[in-house]
Amino acid sequence: MLQGLVVLYVVSFVLGIHIAARVWRRRTLDGVLSLFVPGYVFYALCKYSDDVDRDKPRLLLGPCAAAALLACSAFHVASATAGENRPAVAQSNARAASEDTIDSDEGATVRRSSSNCSTSAPDKAAPASPAMRTPPSPEPATEAEPPRRATPAELQRLAEKVDFLRGRFAREAIGMRLEIPRNQHLLAGADARHADTALRGEHDAYLVGWMVAANKTLTDANLRIVRVRWRHDGLVAAESAMPDADALLEAAHTRAYASRLFGSGGSLLRYDSPPARDGATVVWSEERQLDGAKASVFDCHAVRLARKGVLEFSIAGMDAKAAKSCVDELSSLVASVQFDAGTDYPAQADNEPPAPYTLDALIAQTQ
Repeated sequence: MLQGLVVLYVVSFVLGIHIAARVWRRRTLDGVLSLFVPGYVFYALCKYSDDVDRDKPRLLLGPCAAAALLACSAFHVASATAGENRPAVAQSNARAASEDTIDSDEGATVRRSSSNCSTSAPDKAAPASPAMRTPPSPEPATEAEPPRRATPAELQRLAEKVDFLRGRFAREAIGMRLEIPRNQHLLAGADARHADTALRGEHDAYLVGWMVAANKTLTDANLRIVRVRWRHDGLVAAESAMPDADALLEAAHTRAYASRLFGSGGSLLRYDSPPARDGATVVWSEERQLDGAKASVFDCHAVRLARKGVLEFSIAGMDAKAAKSCVDELSSLVASVQFDAGTDYPAQADNEPPAPYTLDALIAQTQ
């Protein structure tokens, strides 16, 4: 098609030169104007009609036909190009809309660290993605592609692709900001969920952040992972100023189980560090016995209550030695969390939509 356009352009150009030459012989100025002024050639043909009467049909129809064919060909080329681009544009728009709704979780002041986690390479400054407009909803896995663990090669490619964040992590949709500790870096949004699924083979729709030591990446062994999760369930009511560890343990043993926090599973043996509430935050650690396992494991949790839901920090599957520092670690982390005035946990419930569970039921994970 482009070759045809070139041929038509050459034909039109040759005819134009031919007509201009005929006019030039009568008057030089008219010949020059015919070359450089669009449409002037038709005026010149009429002006000197006595000299070109017998050639007028050929001289007029030739350029007109070439121009018409040129315009028609250009129209078809433009239409074909637009048709080819339309699916790609639609796909790009859909992908962008999806990212805005689910995966754009970083705030305006973060720093990205190199995904290979080299301790000698300085972190590079980079602007964060636009904050998401709506809170994330659970993302069901498709039946065609169920969640699975990544192969070592897939995990390596993912580690090279994801961007770890340093500094401040924010989610504008829920009005939350937190300071990432200096010795750690964090994956946010889709990167966090992809990494978590690749390592566990399970999908966590509530995961918004995935934090490890700054010198570690996905391919390292024995990762101590801090998972940041957001449950947009409504205002969680607190039944008492301070949770009763004995009552919570009894409830966990006698009431129906309802999984709401990330953990190791199994049955709750005891609270290694009893739940301690400070305003809108609660921090504790628990010892759990996995089904069929001889040794117990420890999970550490911190929750930050907000007007529309709960922000959770969890470290799961630790041994007794590693569990000794987890409460202090999560206490420091949750203390850095800030919510906007309109999204923070209110002193009084007012007319806020309540969550379908209380604070005690959240901690004990019961109905």
